[in-house]
Amino acid sequence: MLWSTEKKRVIGCIAVIVILSVLVANNIRLYKQNNALIEELISNMNTEWYQLYHLFDMIDKYYINNNFQESYKFRLYVNQACHHFSLAGAATELTANMRNLLINCYDPLFTDLSLDEGPLNKDKATELLRGMNNELLLISKEIIDMKDNEKKKLLDSCIIKVY
Repeated sequence: MLWSTEKKRVIGCIAVIVILSVLVANNIRLYKQNNALIEELISNMNTEWYQLYHLFDMIDKYYINNNFQESYKFRLYVNQACHHFSLAGAATELTANMRNLLINCYDPLFTDLSLDEGPLNKDKATELLRGMNNELLLISKEIIDMKDNEKKKLLDSCIIKVY
């Protein structure tokens, strides 16, 4: 009787060891998969912000520095810049706020300046667009120049939780 009880304990311990080994192996696999997904997300983030920086740079070099001439040539650039994050992957608080800023402020300001009659206070509007574009260039450049561990912290702090 004592022998069978001891045998059951040994079998139980072996089963627990096997189960724990499987759980540890699964945890290691999930950790590696998580790191690979984070690296992919950071790579996508680099691409998105570089594309946005390039669009703002094109608008700055060829539209703003050209005294806001031929705005019809730059509507596509502004449209792509403003709606960039609505087409991007996972929404974060950062991308949602940037999208809202671009769609609700940058796009209407550009649209007003591109009209033939223009805004009532064209000097102030051009100054606002120039300043906004410079700030957006700076923000994009700073995010591009961040180290990967800083980008990971930025992503961790601004993930939108969907319930």
